[in-house]
Amino acid sequence: MARGSAGRAHVNGGSQEKGAGATAPQSPERLRRAAALAQRLRLGALSALALSALALLAFRLHDVQVRDRARYSSAQDRTSLRRVRVPATRGRILDREGRVLAESSPRFCAVLYLDELRAPGRWSNTVARVDAQLDALSAILGRRREIDRDAIWTHLKRRRPIPLVALHGLSEAEMALLSERDEPLAGLGIEAEQDRLYPYGDLACHVIGYVGRGTPDGATPDPVRGPDETAQRAFDYMLPDLTGRGGVEKAFDEALAGRGGARLLRIAAVGYARESVAVAAPVAGRDVVLALDAAVQKLAERALATNCGAAVVLDARNGDILALASAPRYDLRSFVPTLSPRVWNALLNDKSRPLLHRALSGLYPPGSTVKPAVVLSALANGLVSRDHMYECDGRISVGARRIRCSSRWGHGTIGISRAIASSCNPFFIDIGLKLGWDGAGAMRDMYDRLGFGRSPVPETGSGAGFLPSGDWKRRRHGDRWRDGDTANASIGQGYVVATPLQAARMALALANDGEVLKLRLVRDPGSGLAETGRVVEARMPWRAEDMRLVREGMVQTVEGAHGTARRAAIPWLRWAAKTGTAEYGPGNSKNYGWTIAYAPAYDPRCAIAVVLEDSDHGGISAAATVREILTGLFPPPPGFEEIPPRPEVPQYPDAAGARDEYDAVSSEPEESAGLELEELEEPEESDSSREISEVL
Repeated sequence: MARGSAGRAHVNGGSQEKGAGATAPQSPERLRRAAALAQRLRLGALSALALSALALLAFRLHDVQVRDRARYSSAQDRTSLRRVRVPATRGRILDREGRVLAESSPRFCAVLYLDELRAPGRWSNTVARVDAQLDALSAILGRRREIDRDAIWTHLKRRRPIPLVALHGLSEAEMALLSERDEPLAGLGIEAEQDRLYPYGDLACHVIGYVGRGTPDGATPDPVRGPDETAQRAFDYMLPDLTGRGGVEKAFDEALAGRGGARLLRIAAVGYARESVAVAAPVAGRDVVLALDAAVQKLAERALATNCGAAVVLDARNGDILALASAPRYDLRSFVPTLSPRVWNALLNDKSRPLLHRALSGLYPPGSTVKPAVVLSALANGLVSRDHMYECDGRISVGARRIRCSSRWGHGTIGISRAIASSCNPFFIDIGLKLGWDGAGAMRDMYDRLGFGRSPVPETGSGAGFLPSGDWKRRRHGDRWRDGDTANASIGQGYVVATPLQAARMALALANDGEVLKLRLVRDPGSGLAETGRVVEARMPWRAEDMRLVREGMVQTVEGAHGTARRAAIPWLRWAAKTGTAEYGPGNSKNYGWTIAYAPAYDPRCAIAVVLEDSDHGGISAAATVREILTGLFPPPPGFEEIPPRPEVPQYPDAAGARDEYDAVSSEPEESAGLELEELEEPEESDSSREISEVL
């Protein structure tokens, strides 16, 4: 036992000795090497990690700056770029001789750059500072403020990168006063905006039409591309532009407006502009040339004077509209740059309706002016002969109705020429009943061929009048077309209504032996190619020998002893006319006075229609208006320095020579009316000495 234990003890002792040798301290050199190795391993791992991160960053930078550059650049632009539409210069409106009726020019305005007026703290502090600056500006110039505090708030919220327009239409003196100040106002600048000028004032105002501030119809789809963008975006801001709201300005707005340009603004985080990044130049609008002649237009407007009505003058050779006058007129300047509510309400509430373009859109029963066309249609259909005679006793019965003649005593036995000159109602009602209303060659067909019921110049939105039918009357009134309706239509009353332009077109057809010409108000709509040709839209089935008979009656209307327009005769000029008086109002207590005419009578160069509202009979004021126009168009030859007074008209006590519609109202001679060409003031150098007669 003891011996075995000793052996084990020896063995254990040997083991302890061996273990003590294994855990003995290592040498310092060895420890340093181990520490250095561990440090290198750690640095290597960190370096590998850093290189991996750098590689990943470089890869991502490549993606952002190279592969996805366009996408991120576009995203940046969407947050920092604002697209501003810059309006183009609006085109001019010219008359046939190149006279400028409407044009655009720069108009200077005072603006405030709000980024220079920022105040610390809340937005109300900035608003207060801008408000004080507006007061200072108004005090310096002695002008009332144009915008209030609410407008400042609105601008800051919606249009912060754009300068705030403080005052419009600065004069040269006002700009000099601002520029010469020792201490300029902070944030103040001068910028130009577009203004519309009218060298001839309110001449042809209804034809030209008016403009207003807004965005042209074609502006929204005109986007602009920013730097490095792959797609186009719409504008963020539209600077106020001039857009057509009426007349030629509206009808040809697309050509006149041109194409707007663009300005790209890079803005700061708070929304103020920092710099202009890119500019796309606008394309100026194109000029529109009218067939109108400013000198003839001036004649027509002067002849209308203070009457409510319209006057139309056409070129008998090609259908050009030389004058399209309406009265009363309005001031085109009141619409630029903006129309005040006070002025607009005054125009709307004016009982004379100055905004109505009577020559183009006024609707009137044509009255007796249709009588030559009615008898020509009856002659063409063989319903009456050229030597047809009628016994007029002052009235005619149509069913249970009795319609009176223009002469209360009647005209006795009369033929076609005398009936036209005296405007005998029973004569033409009898003819109209023979002609009938519906059917080929009937009266409605005559009206339709002459262009009644259709717009003569649809591109300008002219009125179409109204041409009734039997079907229309059944639908509207639940009744059939009766002889009384036909009787009314044969003397231009009843349901038929027309515009003065349509009446002038009928006069033109009478002057051109039944050729219905296409009327032209615009010679060049902006294309650069002027239309000057003669276009025949329809031919009336009127025979030449019948036309000679009717023309003689229209000449006798002016020159004959029984003519309804004989007091309007011109000694040196033979002209043909037909007067008319259409009743309206409560109990037919008012009259529309009409006269259509063409001159010279046997070589027509112009056709005219005049209508006056709340007037006397057509042979008085309306005929005198036509006479004034003609004396300007065809001035007296040498030897006629003054227009002599018209001779007294003899009175006829017997029925055959009874007083007609003219004498039944007045026998007082009218003043002679002439118009000097030099009264058309030229705003710039032009051939103002040219006689108006050269136009015709």
